[in-house]
Amino acid sequence: MRQIADTDLLLMMQANDHDAFNELFNRYWESLYRTALARLGDDELPAQDIVQDIFIKIWQRRHSLNIETSVSGYLHSAVRFGVISHYRQLKANEEYLQEAMQRMSILENAIADHTDYYEMERTLEYEVSHMPETLQKIYQLRIDNYSIKDIAAETGLAEQTVKNYISEVSRRLRVVIKEKYPEKYAGYAGLIAILFIYS
Repeated sequence: MRQIADTDLLLMMQANDHDAFNELFNRYWESLYRTALARLGDDELPAQDIVQDIFIKIWQRRHSLNIETSVSGYLHSAVRFGVISHYRQLKANEEYLQEAMQRMSILENAIADHTDYYEMERTLEYEVSHMPETLQKIYQLRIDNYSIKDIAAETGLAEQTVKNYISEVSRRLRVVIKEKYPEKYAGYAGLIAILFIYS
């Protein structure tokens, strides 16, 4: 049986043909995964995530996708860009973590008085209890060490939406801390920063 050309598969996908998408996926998954793996130093999980994300985006954009090069070349270029994006994110997270750890050092001094610390906890809990229900749930899941991806799965929200909500919760809590504990704001804000680091 004659193999369907890549360009024909794309046209079939524009007509919402899932079999065409599956064929393209099966045709290129292994090659793209090996490319990503080689560039990531055999780090399997991010390699899988990068390739999976490429295929998700292709399906989501199937109606507007305009590939002027070969499909194979396009997909492998997408892997290279995915790897670059991955390393940029790692660098950003590392810099953020270093800053948060510096704040943690300040925090250790800021909470030397346990009474103040527990009072601060009660203040935050009170503030969260008066937030919209969605923010309350996301806050609690984050406290329970849920990742961004896990929170998105639990709530049915997009990961970017979860990040936006986490930023909003963090912002509100920092405002309260700054108003009620101005002299210890740096330390307490550091605690909040560590809690809400994206992962």
